[in-house]
Amino acid sequence: MTDFTPTAEQDAIVSFATSSTDNLCVIARAGAAKTSTLILVAEALPKKEILCLAFNKKIAEEMNERLPKNCTAKTLHGLGYAAWRGFISGKMKVDGRKVFFLLKAEIEKLEKEDKQDAYASMSETLQFIASAKQVGYLPESYSGHWRPLVGDEDFLLSLPLEPSKLQEILIEKVLIESFKLALGGVLDFDDMIYCPAICSVSWPTFPLTLIDEAQDLSPINHHILKKLVRKNRIIAVGDPCQAIYGFRGALADSMDQLQEKFSMTSLHLTISFRCSRAVTENAQWLAPDMRSPEWAVDGLVLRPLSWSASDISLGDAIICRNNAPLFSMAIRMIEAGLLPEIAGRDIGAPLIKIMKALGKPNLLKLAALDAITHWEETQTKRARPGAVGSIKDKASCIRIMLEATKTLGDAMAYLEHLLARDGRVHLMTGHKSKGLEFDKVFFLDNKLCQIDRDQDANVKYVIETRAKNTLIYVTSDTFDFTTNALEAS
Repeated sequence: MTDFTPTAEQDAIVSFATSSTDNLCVIARAGAAKTSTLILVAEALPKKEILCLAFNKKIAEEMNERLPKNCTAKTLHGLGYAAWRGFISGKMKVDGRKVFFLLKAEIEKLEKEDKQDAYASMSETLQFIASAKQVGYLPESYSGHWRPLVGDEDFLLSLPLEPSKLQEILIEKVLIESFKLALGGVLDFDDMIYCPAICSVSWPTFPLTLIDEAQDLSPINHHILKKLVRKNRIIAVGDPCQAIYGFRGALADSMDQLQEKFSMTSLHLTISFRCSRAVTENAQWLAPDMRSPEWAVDGLVLRPLSWSASDISLGDAIICRNNAPLFSMAIRMIEAGLLPEIAGRDIGAPLIKIMKALGKPNLLKLAALDAITHWEETQTKRARPGAVGSIKDKASCIRIMLEATKTLGDAMAYLEHLLARDGRVHLMTGHKSKGLEFDKVFFLDNKLCQIDRDQDANVKYVIETRAKNTLIYVTSDTFDFTTNALEAS
């Protein structure tokens, strides 16, 4: 049972949930107790069988512990796996490397020159195939009772880089073979949503479905949700200002589309229990209805002319839109005697793959720098407009590693060292920071968030609202090693 006194906004939401049968969309600002409100709704409907959708297994397990017994927390992958098992009526096997081996087998059939090109771009092609499954694409050449969500032309245009003709052929062959294996019961993680989404499977029904973080749903999530909910009831909670995962395929207007598709009434959660008054008022440029409870601390929002290592305390977070400034800052912090920890160690794998393709480990710094410039120029020519920033950020990260070392091999080793180390000061991108909170946040190089570009305004808002008490805007070029610059300013 909940052990707090609900706000007037929460009472209004619970009252609507219990007195009406209409669908509901709750617009909840950062730190506004979204999950707690969903629990209040579930507790107020003890006789209703409720599905609560979670976006990973860990969250589902945590929600099952907190929710009343009439609720079942599931991931879409878990529901999809069960639906597919019922559809094929056979044994199931999960093979996470299925697509890798299928692609390798197709490459081995190629002539020597094509084989070399295909292996050189193999990692990229695997990403394209994963993207295909995430948007519900199956080549039009493979017709059947299935109904892909995206056609050939639209899929190819959706990719961040323009694929080569050879890659297009490989994508088509591997996707078809992968789907055939799935029909035989061999799935990878993406298949658990992809396959049931494009086939007429039987989905479980619940009188009520609850959704948290509704702003992060993708088109394929919406497609499955419509099949799950049917004419039953849905209550969704989220913050449109925190929609920042467009690069993963999430809809920029997910909550608007939900409201339209399910004819939802809108209510709001505007009180941020996380942020101080200063931080909350600072975020009103994007969320003007966001406000503080009466008991909120005043807090601080600072814009110092310079800052130093002595201003940073254990447990603080330094958050930036891009990775490159964080790598540069981590190196400088180590030199200043601090212990930085870069969040998201998964970012290292694609960087290492790029570096390995630049040359042999003994390649000297200057030659490696020339090679990364050539890679950046080549990739930029192939890139769709929205992907150029990511390419430049990757190239900048690699340059920072090269500038700090003597050879390409040394740079790779240093990168792996930085990402493997544990530290007391948290460095992360705005995308990695979502869902986290810190007493003090240093917003590094905030001008990298160009608020008129895609979802950058939302990224800026997410970074700003990670601060519970103090938010400090700082820049890479004003970091001072020697003085307590923040206090001086």
